[in-house]
Amino acid sequence: MEELKYKNTGNDSKLKTKDLITLGLYTLLLILLMAVGVGVCAGVFSVLFAGKVYFSIFTPVATAVFAAPAFTLIFNKIKKNYSVFISAFILGLFLLLSGHTAIAFPIAVIGGILAEIFSRKNNEYLSYIFFTLGQIGTVIPMYFMRDVYISHLKARGFSNEKIDFIMTNASLQMFVIIVVTTIIFSVIGTYIGRKIYFKNFEKAGL
Repeated sequence: MEELKYKNTGNDSKLKTKDLITLGLYTLLLILLMAVGVGVCAGVFSVLFAGKVYFSIFTPVATAVFAAPAFTLIFNKIKKNYSVFISAFILGLFLLLSGHTAIAFPIAVIGGILAEIFSRKNNEYLSYIFFTLGQIGTVIPMYFMRDVYISHLKARGFSNEKIDFIMTNASLQMFVIIVVTTIIFSVIGTYIGRKIYFKNFEKAGL
């Protein structure tokens, strides 16, 4: 079993300028690792399903594993209140500006609030679960706001054939699968991130 080690916030829990700079760098790293996860997800799905499943709906699942080491750095290295929430807020802005529907931002913020709550309770696993669940706002319109999502895809220049293919994945059963697998892979990602941090980053003083 993993030996649990939690951050010690102590009395100095306020973010300082140097903390904000470090947080920005770690959040950038997190976004870059998310991009790697998306790329890997696209490659794996193209091989396993021969293009019959729209890989983008599993983006929260893929990024849950790949972005975990960066989240572990934020959680354990910065050790300040609001660091997790600010990272989620920045991520929400990134999702909004990168072309996702508007609801992606408030869902990411809600996930960030819950992640911040569990961060203050020193529970990295639950904190990261809610952090990654916040990304599901990118696909929620596909399942619960179909007309809005189809209009969004048309505005982005998707053909009717491409839209029909995407919407074949819009079943409630598929949404449940995404939520459950995101939680599972968030736990796996947190375990991996903590192993990497406590064996490497912490010893190196990073």
